[in-house]
Amino acid sequence: MNMDNLRVKHFLDEYSQITKSLFKSYIKEKTREAAKVGDIPVHLLEKFAAIAERGKKIRGALVVLGYKLAGGEDMPVIYDTSLFIEILHAGVLVHDDIMDQGDFRRGLPTLHKYFETYGEETGRSLATCGGDLAFYLSWDKLLKSNFSKDKLINAGKIYAKYACNVIYGQTLDLVNTFESDIDQKDILNVFRYKTAEYTGFLPLLIGATLAGMTDKKKLAALEEYGLDLGWAFQIQDDILGLYGSEEKTGKPVGSDLREGKMTLLVYYVIKNGDSSQRNYLKTILGNKNLKHADVIHAQDFFKKIGAYEYVVNLGSMYVNKGKKSIPILTDDKEVADTLESLIIFVMNRIV
Repeated sequence: MNMDNLRVKHFLDEYSQITKSLFKSYIKEKTREAAKVGDIPVHLLEKFAAIAERGKKIRGALVVLGYKLAGGEDMPVIYDTSLFIEILHAGVLVHDDIMDQGDFRRGLPTLHKYFETYGEETGRSLATCGGDLAFYLSWDKLLKSNFSKDKLINAGKIYAKYACNVIYGQTLDLVNTFESDIDQKDILNVFRYKTAEYTGFLPLLIGATLAGMTDKKKLAALEEYGLDLGWAFQIQDDILGLYGSEEKTGKPVGSDLREGKMTLLVYYVIKNGDSSQRNYLKTILGNKNLKHADVIHAQDFFKKIGAYEYVVNLGSMYVNKGKKSIPILTDDKEVADTLESLIIFVMNRIV
């Protein structure tokens, strides 16, 4: 393992260790409240929590990092508060899985598949409730934190804006199809609103806001870095969706193809492939019956046509661009090293 990956592993492991008991304590508190209503709400909350606690926790850790680079000092409070975005993220994934009709998430059955024992339609409805619940729990976690009223109002305004953008981005993603007249800018626009903002920029900005950051130059650099990290993260997600390990990602290899997702790999073939290559793409995109051998063939196809290299190079461009913002953000070597290692890591990760 190289130095960047080691540094990020330590950073994320430390965050996970500190917040593990905080998350369990919060869920226990909410479970007691749910129990006053009935067994099903408790069951839903417990199954949601099982999925939520298995995440990489990059977003929560970025809240802490944003707070730290802005000079925040109340570390116990920011660690506890940062859980709001991990809860939000897990809720977004629950709804994503319903829309994509996914069967597995983080190595566990998706929430709607788990509750399918009540019937397919009821399973989807219960999972929808689980995702909705997560959004309100996320607000609950943020607004009950021990920060000043003014800081919480500012953070809340930012959170509301970018949480809405996630939904707007998802609507664009849902209507982008093989036949859509879209270009790279359109796909990156979806990436920005659906993933990049709330994966990279939002957590850093919330953390910095709770620490009282007001410097416009630093806030602009924070946006540049956060978005570049978020774009690189989503680009690597596209790669892992086809070339990742099911054991590592917790999702079947080729799931993006089966779900018909308009990834940058797919876009490259649409714009650069000849008629036979585009016709082949039509046979595999959205084909839920793809076998493992079909996926292996598709992996080879995307590499031979140049799509894989194109996507990797684009991700590397965002990594290099993001690194240029770091000197503006901090002169603390430890924080700067973590920021640099993180943005390199998101394009090198295997999960």
